[in-house]
Amino acid sequence: MDKILQRSKGKIDIELSNNNFKKFFQSGCCKLLNPNNYIEHKELVLINTAGGITCNDNIEINATINNSQLSVCTQAAEKIYAGIGDPANVEININLNNSTLYWLPKELILFDNSKLRRNININLSNNSNLIFCETTIFGRKAMSEKIKNISFSDQWKIFTNSSIKHFEAINIKGSTIDNLKNNYTFDNQSSLSTILIFGDIIHQLESELNKVTKNLENHYCEMTKFDDKIVIRCLADDNYDLKKTLNLIMKNVINDKLPKSWDL
Repeated sequence: MDKILQRSKGKIDIELSNNNFKKFFQSGCCKLLNPNNYIEHKELVLINTAGGITCNDNIEINATINNSQLSVCTQAAEKIYAGIGDPANVEININLNNSTLYWLPKELILFDNSKLRRNININLSNNSNLIFCETTIFGRKAMSEKIKNISFSDQWKIFTNSSIKHFEAINIKGSTIDNLKNNYTFDNQSSLSTILIFGDIIHQLESELNKVTKNLENHYCEMTKFDDKIVIRCLADDNYDLKKTLNLIMKNVINDKLPKSWDL
């Protein structure tokens, strides 16, 4: 008889209004910390007590933010381990109303033979702002990790007043060799980070971001502004190099808004 393998489930459901929590729900492997700080906005740290994610795990995060400022970080890098079964499922749904969100999780580390399906949906309304930074590591070179086979689907949808403003997806299934070596995709780089900025805040940050990104050396990092949004892509051969680049960008632009756990 086949054994039923133990799997992790977790859920977070929060509502923040006028910088006060009206709902603060956590269950399963998903936990929340709200550390004390001395700045204007709230800060949350997401914790996965399972220590990582593997096949058939299920994580759901829902957040409604009204008239507030919130920064979100994770306690540590999220590791996606090899497993048996269907891809792990991560669903993130966030609604902003007259609010600013700094979405700054630490890196997502994919291991060989891992399987993950993730969807991130964020809706901005009524003068809301979003600073969004996601990092994906396809094997840590310092650990001599090589990715030969994975199943990875990562889709992001950003809406403004319920109208689609930005959509992008990574879909890799099977061998990653061609994707990682291709000059038009990763060009043998293993670490990828994307910064997305939406809302009126782009007019405050554009000039400083241009200065910082143009002065970066020895890294693939480009910035573009179009359709009332800023997109920054960073590629690096090693996770450590990418962290240095992200630190330089973030600390020069929104240093006073970075959560305590951001230091990489």
